[in-house]
Amino acid sequence: MITLESLKEDFRNIGIKTGDTLFLRISYKAVGKVEGGPIVFLKALHEVVGEEGTIILTAFPQKYITQLRFFHRKNVYSYEKPPRSTTGVMSTIAMSYPGALLSRKLEFPFVVIGKHANYLTQTHTHEKSGYWLLEEAIGKFNCKCLRVGGEEFTGTTHIAFTRGLRTTRSYQKKPKYGLYLSENSKTQWFDTDNTIFCHSAFFKNKINMTIEKKREGQVGNGYAIVTDMRETLYKEEEFITRNMSQMLCDNKDCLLCRVSYSFSDSNAWQYFCRQIRHLFIKGEMKNAILNIRNLLYYVAFAKRQT
Repeated sequence: MITLESLKEDFRNIGIKTGDTLFLRISYKAVGKVEGGPIVFLKALHEVVGEEGTIILTAFPQKYITQLRFFHRKNVYSYEKPPRSTTGVMSTIAMSYPGALLSRKLEFPFVVIGKHANYLTQTHTHEKSGYWLLEEAIGKFNCKCLRVGGEEFTGTTHIAFTRGLRTTRSYQKKPKYGLYLSENSKTQWFDTDNTIFCHSAFFKNKINMTIEKKREGQVGNGYAIVTDMRETLYKEEEFITRNMSQMLCDNKDCLLCRVSYSFSDSNAWQYFCRQIRHLFIKGEMKNAILNIRNLLYYVAFAKRQT
């Protein structure tokens, strides 16, 4: 059984210390069975970073296509009644952790525990970009990423990709999503403005494999790595900006890569024709129908975003 004390020892062994600011990417399943559950995991980490430390997690909720918001007008959230997180058990538990705070930007929220929680969450307002809070934590508080299990992401790729689009004057077209929020007795729809990248392209290029400032080890039963987010952001942004087409995967049926970017290597009509051909191939009909449906959503609702 994994205990509070064994977790604290594991955290210290991979270089986490008092005063650290950490962005968490945790697969609780990879950690193993913790005595007391996931809240004990958070408690152990909080005790290691101490009162001078800060812990950050995503708490992204389900959102809805902006043009279809009429059908979701009964789903109204507020800071007192926030939407449920869809980004894993750790963020759900963190939202109810003593002293935890949520971003004011509830359409794209982070949950923060510790010294810088008040500053980061209260200044992450609707006017700020989705990943502003994380950028601020990197720039001002030298934020590190703690990953245990899960996919090999560094926590900075979304930021680097968005900056790359702007630097190269590229853009992405995709449906806008948002939700209804009630503030000061007024209900209003808020869009999110984040771009997204293809995970397969990320893994194909293995952007994060040259990280120098990292510590590796084990937390519970899971492989753990701590990375310097300033370093990973710099390297990812440099790599992506050099040639945006490196962020295209090899899957010819990937709508994201084939159609949504200004540097995509296809267009909606060509993609549609390809899916029509798939309809007549045994074993590919189901995927083709799904891809055509997603394409129709794209054609009907996509807006330019950078």
